[in-house]
Amino acid sequence: MPEFPIAHVEFSALSKQELHALADKLFEQDQVAIDYCVEFVLAETRGHWHGRARAMMCRRLKHVELGRTNRTKLVTCVLHRLQSGEFSEQFKDQLRLALHLDRKQTVSSCESAKSKELSHVRRYAEWILSLPAVHSV
Repeated sequence: MPEFPIAHVEFSALSKQELHALADKLFEQDQVAIDYCVEFVLAETRGHWHGRARAMMCRRLKHVELGRTNRTKLVTCVLHRLQSGEFSEQFKDQLRLALHLDRKQTVSSCESAKSKELSHVRRYAEWILSLPAVHSV
């Protein structure tokens, strides 16, 4: 298999081993791997181990240099998922990444989500707003 899946290959076809290897590439600060991981996080696939891989990538993406475009895409996507209530397992890692990338926008979105009808959305919004990082300058 090539170092990275060919562009036309669906993310849903990636195995646990391939996803783990891709997430490990983030340690190398490789721009191709960073971009590919960002696109995987944005894709919200539901394959085996995909939620865990997405969470792992989000934890690791906090430690790499992201360009403005990737930062904006990630924050917009994660906060949309929060507002809509359409997110999968281990979503807290995505919210932590959004908070890390754009504290002001994430806090604002969580403030608005506190009044949502969906209890799981309110719960996640309240959780973010209770974190010490939200209250630090």
